[in-house]
Amino acid sequence: MSRETKISIAILVLGFLAIGVYWFWDNNSVYSMKSERIVLPKNAKEKSEPIKEVQVYLEALKKHQGFLPLEGNELDAKAEEVQAFLLTNRAFLEDTHNAKGEAEQNEMMTIRPAIVSVLSQENKALCQKNSCYQAIKYNFVTNTTTRAIVNVETKKLLELKRFANMQPDISLRLKKIAQAIALNAPEVKEALGEAPSIKEMSMANVRGSLNNSPCENKEHLCVAPTFSYHDKAEALWAIVDLTDLKLAAAKWAGLGKTATPACISERSLQNREIMEKYCQNDTLHKEDAWELFYRITGSDGLEVVNASFNGASVLKSAKIVDWHVAYEGKGAVSNAENIVLAGRQVEFVKEEENFLFGYNDAMGCPMFSTSVVLPFNAPRVFPLMKEGKKVGFYLVQDYRNPKWPMACNYRYENRFEFYADGSFRVVGVNIGRGCGEKAIYRPVMRIDMALKNEAFYKYNNDEKWHQWLSEQSDLQFEAKAYAQNRYLYKIQNTKGQGYYIEPNRGQFKDNSRGDHARVFVTKFKEDEGDLDLLTLGSCCKLDEDGVERYLEQAENIEGEDIVLWYVPKIQNDAREGHEYCWADTVLEDGRLVVKEFPCVVGPMFVPI
Repeated sequence: MSRETKISIAILVLGFLAIGVYWFWDNNSVYSMKSERIVLPKNAKEKSEPIKEVQVYLEALKKHQGFLPLEGNELDAKAEEVQAFLLTNRAFLEDTHNAKGEAEQNEMMTIRPAIVSVLSQENKALCQKNSCYQAIKYNFVTNTTTRAIVNVETKKLLELKRFANMQPDISLRLKKIAQAIALNAPEVKEALGEAPSIKEMSMANVRGSLNNSPCENKEHLCVAPTFSYHDKAEALWAIVDLTDLKLAAAKWAGLGKTATPACISERSLQNREIMEKYCQNDTLHKEDAWELFYRITGSDGLEVVNASFNGASVLKSAKIVDWHVAYEGKGAVSNAENIVLAGRQVEFVKEEENFLFGYNDAMGCPMFSTSVVLPFNAPRVFPLMKEGKKVGFYLVQDYRNPKWPMACNYRYENRFEFYADGSFRVVGVNIGRGCGEKAIYRPVMRIDMALKNEAFYKYNNDEKWHQWLSEQSDLQFEAKAYAQNRYLYKIQNTKGQGYYIEPNRGQFKDNSRGDHARVFVTKFKEDEGDLDLLTLGSCCKLDEDGVERYLEQAENIEGEDIVLWYVPKIQNDAREGHEYCWADTVLEDGRLVVKEFPCVVGPMFVPI
């Protein structure tokens, strides 16, 4: 090896070491990985000033021996009765202590009228005649959510379900604590260069995650208050760990170029009417030989139930239970492994895999739900047109954050298309804008057919149909062969009746760039999404969609009632002339105009 080569290698090694020292040297202060701009908390040895709201919360936990009921400002008169009843109900309180009799931290999250989408068939009729409320409790120790349905008049517990390793929407009290932690964190103040203001904060009640932080652990309840600065085209995400009551980390993200739009004044949520007509009841629609019911759920968006065509049952249920939203960091690209600098393991992540933070978005009713993406108006039905002729109809529900299309606000559409030939399509539409120019969106679609004695098939690369005999998953975008160049899957009964499934690959003339979906098939179980489903999985682990939890037993599905989970993966695009999953407000002819660039995903079901 020549002298010059040795010198070059030495310079390269010293350069890596210098970068490492620059990034990681200071153990006791905020440090920022400049390429990713992640802000981590100060060394635990440094005591931060106690936060008043947190101290009051801890004192309340001690006073109530680990189980905090809701405060009066979150309860109406009937909810107060329900809470008083449940606080003495042995079954409801069963998991508030461990086997040794020691108290485990529990908190009542919400007590609200039970909407139709959370009620079993048995209780729907009962609750139409009586006042029924839904109570949600969370166990911080076991990471378990409990849902109770109570008949207020009779003080009877109608239904009790526990959801292990699943987390609920948070209470108003916890939202305020998350805000207080974010506002008082010295790391946030230092990152912003000024004391943060609650006026710039949003999303404090939305669950969030950050890879390689405590909030990556699914047993921690975390939310992501976000400070948006439109003049700087940046936002700071403060990931707050409510299990440990501290800031887990913060992360800068670009918002993209934007004008400052005026709020759309004519936009009006007629909350009471929407609740009474579409959340508390199923609505019937008949058209083109189709007969179906639909409703707005508490957190699973618009749901179609009991759909039939020409009198034959087709669908038991179809809905989008979540939108997973992940944002990309700007980590260095390297093949280096096991590098330690300044005493810390350094991880170099390829850019396409470097999605470090994000949200799980839920769409829900405008009242009695803590979902932040709410109905903009009532569900609507429009004709489906092709070459000037009506070929069917579609049902659509528009969900928006109140300040859309400003950055860090979201707009989704749930759409169900029904064709006069018996075909139908489940569609998710994202109209941005979100919190950054590099984002991945994954809507989790749950589709339960009503064919009886169902069998599921995939068209393999050998150009033959192969039946799945047990629960499993598949990557649609890896397929090399399609039946008739259209169909990749099919569901049919023992009589051969059923539907081909045509994934979206951009062929539906809606400017889509394809679904790139992961597909799961599971055996029907009521607790696996038949009723309102709590948030599934991680927002940011792109190889995990949350449905994997239902494949643990790999149960037999031949001749069973099966459920199809279809999870598209979409990347947004903010480049001028190439916008996708994006929205912006621009000055046009002297006026501010909202420009929409939707991305459309979802499979078509065609009768066999």
